[in-house]
Amino acid sequence: MNKRYVAVLKKSVSVHGGEILNDYGDGSLCTFSSATQAVRCAMEMQQQLQSEPKVPLRIGLHVGEIFFEDGKVFGDAVNVASRIQSLGVGNSILFSSEINSKLKSQQEFKNVSLGWFEFKNVDDPMEVFALANEGLIVPRKEEMSGKLKENQKKSGRRKWIMAAAAILLLTALLLTFQVYFHSSGFSGEKTIAVLPFENTGEPDSEEYISEGITQDIINNLSKISSLQKVIGWFSVRGFKKTTKTLKQIADELGVAAILSGTVQKQANKTHIITELIEANTNKRIWGDKFEYDNKDMLSIQSKVASEIVAAMKANITPEEKINISKKYSENVDAYKFYRKGRFFWDQRTTATDDSAEIYYKKAIALDPDYALAYSGLADIYIINNSGLSQLDAIPIAKQYATKALSLDSTLSEALTTLGFIQSVYDYDWANSKKTLKKAIALNPNYPTAHLYYGNLLQYTGENTEQGIIEIKRALALDPLAVNPNYVLGRNYFYAREYDFSYGQLKKTLALNPDGNLAKGNFAYTLLAKKDYAEAFEVINQVPRKEISKILYRQGPLLSYAYAVSGDKKQAKTELEKTLAEEPDQSSYHLAAVYIQLGDYNEAFKRLEKAYEMRDLWMYCVKVDPTFDPIRNDPRFKALLKKMNFD
Repeated sequence: MNKRYVAVLKKSVSVHGGEILNDYGDGSLCTFSSATQAVRCAMEMQQQLQSEPKVPLRIGLHVGEIFFEDGKVFGDAVNVASRIQSLGVGNSILFSSEINSKLKSQQEFKNVSLGWFEFKNVDDPMEVFALANEGLIVPRKEEMSGKLKENQKKSGRRKWIMAAAAILLLTALLLTFQVYFHSSGFSGEKTIAVLPFENTGEPDSEEYISEGITQDIINNLSKISSLQKVIGWFSVRGFKKTTKTLKQIADELGVAAILSGTVQKQANKTHIITELIEANTNKRIWGDKFEYDNKDMLSIQSKVASEIVAAMKANITPEEKINISKKYSENVDAYKFYRKGRFFWDQRTTATDDSAEIYYKKAIALDPDYALAYSGLADIYIINNSGLSQLDAIPIAKQYATKALSLDSTLSEALTTLGFIQSVYDYDWANSKKTLKKAIALNPNYPTAHLYYGNLLQYTGENTEQGIIEIKRALALDPLAVNPNYVLGRNYFYAREYDFSYGQLKKTLALNPDGNLAKGNFAYTLLAKKDYAEAFEVINQVPRKEISKILYRQGPLLSYAYAVSGDKKQAKTELEKTLAEEPDQSSYHLAAVYIQLGDYNEAFKRLEKAYEMRDLWMYCVKVDPTFDPIRNDPRFKALLKKMNFD
């Protein structure tokens, strides 16, 4: 049945001027030159597949933006078309209102509205239409049970798998095809979340081991390019000891499969029990029990990852096999120290960063060639909660990252950190781009690499739209993590998309109400929207003093807000007050204040100092709207040139 379907697909796509881009075995991607050609192709396929032996097929069509990365297709169009197709039945062709508008003037097509639907992971309700030409089936409402939000879900579920998808690139039209034939094993999207393994043996003092095993499995799975999405640690860690069902968690994270497990340590033995569940069906895809001596604990995560890849029917390249089987240390005690370091670093405070550094260095003392531990130290110094200046902190971070890469040139974490340093400190945008692209190629599901790469594309002015897409990719991989949520809101502000920035930063503050960076950028967004009352309300929640210069202070924000809202006298009073309280503040933020006060000479002095001190915020200077009043000044253009922007 599948062979016949593929033969019909290839012939029909060719006849109607299309091109099959990729064939994944359970999916195909194709292009067409127009929506009409795509619809005619869909009709021809349905007609041919009704002759014996019949192949039940459902088709969904949609128009929207898509993008390519390393041979994969992403974008909202892919998601929407997949959801539309999921409503269908055998021998049906469904499409969105965007497609319907292109068919209205063509009498050869008959269509009928099926109503409005709220799809999972799609913000707004959508009207869906069915092609009603002779020979095609128009689904009845009670037959439709696709990828809907819970309030629209119907009972019952078809056990079918996707056979192909086609994309019209010239108009960004996406079609998804689904053939009905029975299949054993996993049949969903290759997307997975690994929940924190539960520690059932030792007391909480050993919690870092169970968390470490979870993170190692996530990291190994992230390196498999055929897995479409592997959710990051910061999004899954909140589900430790959760009362939510696996289905609820999967819907929240946008994945098809959930891995859970327990870790029990007894004397010199450790027992791990794992279970992989297909969320929509609650079907057990795979599970296993592992028992090993504590000295063998360094290999178990790779074994679990390999079993999951096989259970999800994902492809794995020889290079990926090598990567996920790699041991970064043979010393169990060094591994434990490294894991304690990660445990503390994940908490992101000055005190816990100090603890993380201590444990990373203990790991290195036991194993001087432990690349991951050096990479961990590098991350501490680029985040820099200690109050060091960038001139002091970043060279230390670079030294550690370079050391890690000298031990393992394929370590994506260290490559990502180095790529960030090349951007924010060296202003070496070309090499930063190469480094970050290499990191993504080695670990396509690493959110931070996508985040930094998206920043680079936008902040250099190379491609703002693609930069936002990269940030969205990072967010899709770690949807409940605060940082990618915040960065997306901030970057919408830099793109002058103030309404989008407002909504995204509101969402970020709902995740973390105390977030300093989100509050500061939210204030700037509110001021850009001239919502002065709410802006002042937010600014009054920002502390007047912080250890790190990266963080916002209330004083410069208040002064800026007074100036923007027209009260320059109060702005000057507040500026004098904040400089008296804390003279050594971010020169970048102070420059923004002086611009609003009309003192451009002082603003440029502050920007020059920010440049000399490698103020992290200078990373964004080319696109930050607060500097629009001086953008055409020769001094500003000279500054950008010094930073290798032009």
